[in-house]
Amino acid sequence: MSEAESRRAGARKRSVRWIESLWEGRNTTSREEDQKEEVLAVFRELAMESRSKGEVREYVPWQPLW
Repeated sequence: MSEAESRRAGARKRSVRWIESLWEGRNTTSREEDQKEEVLAVFRELAMESRSKGEVREYVPWQPLW
């Protein structure tokens, strides 16, 4: 393999690695966004549930809640 061919092969490998890293970063970002939306949905549900309950009991440490 000549020096020029080895340089082209090295450049090709770097290009492929760069494209793979872009693809991996895009997929990671997409997964993180999906996970964030799932967590936010849980918190939205908890917030709605906490607002819908009308009875608020005062916590007294010496009285058990059950």
